[in-house]
Amino acid sequence: MKEFGILGGGIAGLSLSYFLGDDSEVLEKDSTCGGLCRSFETDGFTFDLGGHIIFSTDKEILQFELDLLKDNVNKLFRSASIWFKGRHIKYPFENGLGALDKEDIYNCLANFIDNPQRPQNNFEDWIYNTFGSGFAELYMVPYNSKIWKMPPKEMGTLWVERIPKPPAKDIIKSALGIETEGYLHQLYFYYPKTGGFQTLPRTFEGLIEDRIRRDFPVQEVRKIKNGWSVYNGKETVEYKRLINTMPIFDFFKTLKDVPSDVQQAVDDLKYNSLIVVMVGLNHERRVDKVATYFPQPDLIFHRCVFFDYFGKNYVPEGCSSIVAEITSREDKTPWTMTDDQIVAEVIDGLDREGFIKKSDVIKTAVRRTKYAYVLYDLEREKNLEIIYNWCRNEQNIELCGRFAEFIYMNSDAVIRSAKNCSERLLQSAAVPKKG
Repeated sequence: MKEFGILGGGIAGLSLSYFLGDDSEVLEKDSTCGGLCRSFETDGFTFDLGGHIIFSTDKEILQFELDLLKDNVNKLFRSASIWFKGRHIKYPFENGLGALDKEDIYNCLANFIDNPQRPQNNFEDWIYNTFGSGFAELYMVPYNSKIWKMPPKEMGTLWVERIPKPPAKDIIKSALGIETEGYLHQLYFYYPKTGGFQTLPRTFEGLIEDRIRRDFPVQEVRKIKNGWSVYNGKETVEYKRLINTMPIFDFFKTLKDVPSDVQQAVDDLKYNSLIVVMVGLNHERRVDKVATYFPQPDLIFHRCVFFDYFGKNYVPEGCSSIVAEITSREDKTPWTMTDDQIVAEVIDGLDREGFIKKSDVIKTAVRRTKYAYVLYDLEREKNLEIIYNWCRNEQNIELCGRFAEFIYMNSDAVIRSAKNCSERLLQSAAVPKKG
């Protein structure tokens, strides 16, 4: 019996096993690991399940990621924009004020300076209090309503550290057309030279290959005398300690005798699914950006990533590609639309806004993932307290990863969480790391 059983082979599960050492094992339902960090290739076009890049304020983890990738990594400038009133505005919005119409500049600047504070009870309050009504109504509220599929007034604020507060001097400079930079920790980023973002989890796989059981869909988890048994419908494996990195919803379906209040807390958590549409074009890029954000409600996508920006290995020679990202609830459009319908709407939108001509499209592909974005609704913290208390304190089950912990984490934060989790587990188990 191994000491540590890890449910799920995404970036959390793979990095956990790496940090825990030989006495750990990863159970992955698919033949391929990677979770949300998967990449796909079709006719020479490579794209990811979302717009992943490598950056971090956590310098230790950033260096760790770069060391893993070795020489298969490029350092790139993060040239991004917001598509607003038919033009590219520098991203983030507050650093592109000089390109707006004068009335919009005045609206943003005046209401940022003269900004009466409202009681802060939700995300919408935070937006208005931080940026003022001009920024809020021109961009922040429309874009966030679109990506989250939820009004900001129904969202909490525990995640807003992801949105840096703009210095007043930068706002004034930007309004006057003086070049400023926001999000300095993202000014440069890294990306694999080949293989897409999945190169990162694949590197972990290569280091822990003998600790991964693929094609092992977890169906039932039971507590036994000396630990835990995990059953996939055909075979059972046992472990002394259990760490779940699967989506919390799927994990709880494998458990028996869950208290009703705990199960209700899980059921009440909210999330968005993701659809990505790759549009391959028969010409080289015309937009020198890595990504563009779209707050317009009449466009189905909220962001487009231009994959040829990452290098020549991501598109056929003489071609370019756009990957449109679309969030949705499972029971609503656009998730309920067919792939062909979604592709047609993406192409129509890109053509209408002047990003492509329909006649230039030579390849399309669609990928969907059920669990993509954690939603910070107003009840999330209360529900997580119930779930964490039962899993960690009553069952001695560790949770690690974006949809296991139900925290909006990028890959660097997931690896940090895995490292911290492994240190706790190794200390409590008094098991020396073997590699």
